[in-house]
Amino acid sequence: MSWLGYPQVMLAWWCPLVAVGTWHLLSRVSARLPARERFVLAVALAVTPLLAMAVPYLPHSPLRDALPWRAPMAWGISNGITDVDGRHVLSAIAAQLMLAASAVPLASMAVSFVAGAIQVARTGRTVSLLAPQQCGDIWIVHGEGQASQSLASTVGLVRPRIILSSGVAASPEASAIIEHERAHAQARHPLWIFLATCALRSWWWIPGRRAVLAEVRLTAELWADQSAREADGAAAVAKALCAQIEAKAQPARHDVVTPGAGTGFLDPGIELTHRARALAAPPRVMPAWQAWSVRAATAAVVGVLAVLL
Repeated sequence: MSWLGYPQVMLAWWCPLVAVGTWHLLSRVSARLPARERFVLAVALAVTPLLAMAVPYLPHSPLRDALPWRAPMAWGISNGITDVDGRHVLSAIAAQLMLAASAVPLASMAVSFVAGAIQVARTGRTVSLLAPQQCGDIWIVHGEGQASQSLASTVGLVRPRIILSSGVAASPEASAIIEHERAHAQARHPLWIFLATCALRSWWWIPGRRAVLAEVRLTAELWADQSAREADGAAAVAKALCAQIEAKAQPARHDVVTPGAGTGFLDPGIELTHRARALAAPPRVMPAWQAWSVRAATAAVVGVLAVLL
C-alpha cells in the first residue's frame, strides 16, 4: 500500500485520474460559462498530466517532506523498488506493476504524439494534393465531386490555414462559414485540440477521458459559432450550418478526401444538437474581469495538480 504514493504511481494514475475527475466535478458549473472559458478549462485539465511529467527534480524542496505522499518533485529519489521479497508472489507482481507504471506512461505518450504527428502529416499531404489557391487569408480549392464542393476546414497547427471549396466560397453562407473558420484559426484551435487529443490518448487506462476530449471539441465549435454570430448574426450562422448539413447528407463521390485533422464547420452527433441549441439561446457573455478570474482559477488548479501530483 505504501507504494501507491511513489512518484511513478502518482504520475501514471493519480494525477490523470484527479485531472479528469476535477473536470467531471466542475462540468455542471462550467456548462454555464461562455464557450471560450469552457474550452480553456477542458484543455488545461487535459494537458495537466503532461505538465506533471515535466515537474523538475527538486530534492531540497521543503514540500518534499511536508507532503504525505512522494510527489513528482521527488522523481528520481524513490522511484526504484529495493525492498521486494522474491518469496512472496504479491510482492513480485507489485514490483512488476511498479516497473510498468514507470515505462507505460512514457511509451504511451510517445506513441500518441507520433500517431498525432502522422495524422497531421497526412492532412498536410491531402491539402497539398487539393492544390488550393490563396485568396487573402483563405485558400480556395477548385475540384470536382461532392466532397471537394462542400469542403470547409481549418488545418495546420502553428500556422492554421482556412481551406474552402469554390462552391462554399461562392455560396450565400460563405461569410458566416469564413468567420467561423477564422475564429478557429485565430485561436489556434487545431493546435490545442491536437495537444489535448494526444495527451488524453496517452492515458488510455483512465476512465472518463473521452468526455473531456468531447468537451474540448464541442467548445471549440461553440466558440467559433459565437464569433460568427457576433459578426453576421445567429440567423446567418444557422443557415450556414443547415447548408453544410444538407451538403453532407447528399451522396458523395469518394474521389476527394476531406482533410480530417482540421476543425471543420460541421460536427456529427451530439455536438450538432448542442450547437443548434446554443444558436437558439441568448449568447452567454461575462465581464472581462470575470472571464480572467475564471482563467486565473483554472491556471491555479492546474498548477497545484501538476506540482503536487
